[in-house]
Amino acid sequence: MKKLFLLLISLQVSLQVLAQNSGFTAEALEKNIQQVVQQAYQASVYITPFDSIVKKAVGGSFSGVVIDSAGHILSAAHAVKPNNLYEITFPDGRKCKATGLGRIPSNDAAMLKIIEPGSWPHAEMGWSSSLLVNMPCVSIAYPGSLGAKTPTIRLGYVAEVKTNEGFIRSTCLMEPGDSGGPVFDLKGRVIGLHSKINLSLDDNFEIPVDLYRKYWTALTTASSYTELPVPEQFAADPQALELKPVPEMTDMSAVLKKLEARLNQNTLTIKSKIKRVETSINGTLVNLQGLGTENQLKNKSFLLSKSSMIGEAPLVQLKPGKMVPAKVISRDENNDLVLLEIDVKLKGGIALAVFATDSTQLTQLGKFLISPQPQQTGVISVLGNTQVAIAKGPNPAFIGITTNEKDGKIIISMVQPRSPANIAALETGDEIVSFNGKKLVKAEDLAREMAHYRINDTLNLQLNRSGVAYKKQVVLKARRLNERHIAYQFTDGRSERRDGFNQVLVHDARLKPAACGGPLFDMEGKFYGINIARLSRTSSLALPVAVLNRFVKEAFLHTNLQTMLSSI
Repeated sequence: MKKLFLLLISLQVSLQVLAQNSGFTAEALEKNIQQVVQQAYQASVYITPFDSIVKKAVGGSFSGVVIDSAGHILSAAHAVKPNNLYEITFPDGRKCKATGLGRIPSNDAAMLKIIEPGSWPHAEMGWSSSLLVNMPCVSIAYPGSLGAKTPTIRLGYVAEVKTNEGFIRSTCLMEPGDSGGPVFDLKGRVIGLHSKINLSLDDNFEIPVDLYRKYWTALTTASSYTELPVPEQFAADPQALELKPVPEMTDMSAVLKKLEARLNQNTLTIKSKIKRVETSINGTLVNLQGLGTENQLKNKSFLLSKSSMIGEAPLVQLKPGKMVPAKVISRDENNDLVLLEIDVKLKGGIALAVFATDSTQLTQLGKFLISPQPQQTGVISVLGNTQVAIAKGPNPAFIGITTNEKDGKIIISMVQPRSPANIAALETGDEIVSFNGKKLVKAEDLAREMAHYRINDTLNLQLNRSGVAYKKQVVLKARRLNERHIAYQFTDGRSERRDGFNQVLVHDARLKPAACGGPLFDMEGKFYGINIARLSRTSSLALPVAVLNRFVKEAFLHTNLQTMLSSI
């Protein structure tokens, strides 16, 4: 037993020495990732079925990659049909038409080909047979939750070279819309195409690129194969020995531990209650010098955070066991921001006025970003996209009824089974007299009023049934339309308020909703903004500095105006 113990100690020391002598640095890896993005970005395409009769793209978008000057595109069989027409959109906005070629459903491989003349950006095909566990890989595809026509970058590593089903398993996060999107090695070569996921965020399965080499002739023929076609021989990877695993990829937080500790000083926990439910969210300590007057800033500290997660009597945790009350100075519903003030002068704080401009460029994509967490390890991610807008989705809260107008009355025309209205025993034919005290005049007034309410809000309805007046309370519940897909069931969960932003940064941090509200930095310590929401399985969102500066200036301007009015 003693010998075994000494052997284990010796092995551990050897591994530490090996890691120290491996030459790995986060800076070198970041540079390599950005080179891959520059090399392969323009070849990663957005694909939509095209209706030749109505002459427009129609629903069901997915991803792919152009791999030669002739316009061959690799994608996934579950998204492609032979001989069907597709619209291809390149990252620079250029569009063209392509037709579906071969597909092999058993391994999910498929191919398309651009049918218009032109010179097309393309990426090089790699070899999935060259892969080793812990090799870094980069996804450049189009996650559906973003709705962006430019691809989004995600970083991961090869977790399994070949699963029992014949796929590559990687940690590059994937969701609907990414199907068929390329995953690259650090030489910028396609090694796999996104296929499917499991519940775990580490279970992202890619179609090995060697299958496209093996069945090239069959895939260039417009056919759907119920059996595997005749395989072809292909040459081995001439650069296989140049590809190395990077064990540090499995724990980048450990690599950047010292930097995280320094950046963590401006991240605090904020606790409050919303409708008697206790909430916890991060806050960002900010230095507002140059944005407010001396009187406004004297002997005070300020925090920015996520408004929808903070009630009216928040407490800021300065250290374990020490909480101080905070005053809500201003809220910005459009950006889900809140500015808090505490009567304690804290050291530090991020100087917002220093970061006057914060536009992101294509050359910055793939940069490492750090989301510090109070008394915890920070979350590491990469910058995934230039600034984008996230459209406001349908209100997740619903009542489950539709209405129409009859003889000047608003009548319930349908009650959905198992909906809140159904549970409250509302019936078809009932008249809605008032909605939380407001009279409904037109049928569409119901949808307008519903837009002001959220999940778990209680509605007080005054109704008539066959001339008899009655009242009902209805508690709104969440819609469950798309929640069945495994992409929406991941452990971290999504933020309740996650859309309707005009300007956000996108990164692939695996942030829990309660870990939002804190700052976002790069490895040089540059402040990028505040994490405002976990959007989806693949993406977290941050408000850039320009949005924060505008909010703070408007908040102080409003405070000054209120002070002046109260003194008149």
